[in-house]
Amino acid sequence: MNGLDGTPKNINLHMTWFRRIVVWSITYVIIINKLLRGSIYLTLQWLVGWLAPQKPLRSFPPFATSYLKMPGKTLAELIRKREITSTKLVEMHIDRIVEVNPLVNAIVQTAFAKALDEAARIDELMKEETFDTDPKYSAENMPYLGVPITCKEIIFVKGLTATAGLKSRIGHVCKEDAEVVKAMTAAGAIIIGLTNTSELAMWWESHNPVYGYTCNPYDLRCIVGGSSGGEAAAVAAMSVMGIGSDIGGSIRMPAFFNGVFGHKPSPFVVSNTGQFPGACSPGLVDHYLGLGPICRYAIDLEPMLKCMTYKDCPIDFAKPLDIDISKVRFISIEDDGWSQMDGWSIMTSPVDRELKLAQRRVVNYLESSCGAKVEKREIPLLRYSLPIWMAYINNNGSPKFSQFCSATRDNVDTPVHDLPVKNMYWELVKKFFGKSDHSTYVIITGMLERIPMSKTSLNQLLGMGTQLKEQIHSLLDENTVLLYPSHPMTAPRHHMPCFTGFNFAYTAIWNIIGVPVTQVPLGLDKNGLPLGVQVIGALNQDRLTIAVARELEAAFGGWVDPTEKYKVYKYEALRNYPPASPDR
Repeated sequence: MNGLDGTPKNINLHMTWFRRIVVWSITYVIIINKLLRGSIYLTLQWLVGWLAPQKPLRSFPPFATSYLKMPGKTLAELIRKREITSTKLVEMHIDRIVEVNPLVNAIVQTAFAKALDEAARIDELMKEETFDTDPKYSAENMPYLGVPITCKEIIFVKGLTATAGLKSRIGHVCKEDAEVVKAMTAAGAIIIGLTNTSELAMWWESHNPVYGYTCNPYDLRCIVGGSSGGEAAAVAAMSVMGIGSDIGGSIRMPAFFNGVFGHKPSPFVVSNTGQFPGACSPGLVDHYLGLGPICRYAIDLEPMLKCMTYKDCPIDFAKPLDIDISKVRFISIEDDGWSQMDGWSIMTSPVDRELKLAQRRVVNYLESSCGAKVEKREIPLLRYSLPIWMAYINNNGSPKFSQFCSATRDNVDTPVHDLPVKNMYWELVKKFFGKSDHSTYVIITGMLERIPMSKTSLNQLLGMGTQLKEQIHSLLDENTVLLYPSHPMTAPRHHMPCFTGFNFAYTAIWNIIGVPVTQVPLGLDKNGLPLGVQVIGALNQDRLTIAVARELEAAFGGWVDPTEKYKVYKYEALRNYPPASPDR
């Protein structure tokens, strides 16, 4: 969290060691019994709330001006029309961050002075007589002229640090911008701050020993997801849009938990260079890892993606984005087959009833209001999403996870492959005495990678992954999209992911399949937490998933202002459509 002077301040929600031992003991009991549902889950929510108490807000600071609630594309148009200056807009965002960030701890580094200087430069540039006629300053080439944005902390921004939550990297200052940052600043955007992440971007609750926990603007007791959780929380409450990264759902899960849009692009259309941890085995991890946009409004998804992509990328941005939804073929899959209770599916939670109902409302809207055809399917291999993802990620020639843990500010130029393998068993011993600089989940991840997977099991899972890819690719084409839950439950309380750690499989599997995915918000549940759904398209059909996202935003309302959620009837955006069957 940042104070008024912009100095990072850590939100600490850590439990005492006695209470942590209690929580982990219960974790193992739950994993053994595989019964994370219904009253047991509610009991765990209550228990975690008792162990790490935090009071919910009765209200959230409202936006001081309507400019702070406009799409980035609209703001750039207003700047271009001289209705507001970039400097004024940046100042408004600074005031908003100073007011709200102490509550959520989403923005962990600020670039206020640099942002104001850049805004002033743009304002002066616009005073030149040739500005409006010079094509290099056109709305086509600079669609986000003077608009302040945020960026995930692991992505390099010149003059700021990229610790990835590692204490050993504190003090390292990036010497140049990542390619995606260069692309966005060339489009006129101004980086105003960096946002929180999980340590080494390897967990789906955004907290780390450097910056602490990030809280959900819809309920401070709840998580924001990970690893781009700080970015999604910032977009929901402060910044209109930003840059995230995704290797297992790290854009889509946080976007879902915070009620905003997030897009994982097709492989190889956005440069992955300039981040830590990065893709250390080109062509392999690069296939699964992707940088992409997180934004409040669907209208910003396409122009942001266009700015980020390579000039010769296979996505055809020349085609009009408006499509006839009635001619699109939809396939709806409501879960990963958890109800089958076999194999690895029991390692994930069943999809919450409200999320299923929300997805069914989308189906009903598409059929009754748009005239589209929706096919309801089940794909049995999705039950093995988790082990398939693990097999592919661990079979790509990347460095060991414990080598990333050895990174420091003094060895930033050393290839990760050449870093020493850190002894995570020793780190666990140190953790019990409060001497380790790593999070518990990082230590456990480093320990688990030492347990080898048999060659037979690995080959079997890789074969299942190949079959699943073939099945999905055979279903999808340039006119077909698939609807799938973004997560099996809405944003859980802090610390709860330790009980449901494998639920990220709902997003992770699509990184392995290698297709574009857009997370779409669908209003709020009965507890005032965001609902959502993933819209999945064929390879390089990113614009189709984005077009569907825009249609669903128009129908269901999209982002809900967290400052007004207490005034919103929970299903206001849904009530005009035929009710969904509550049969399952």
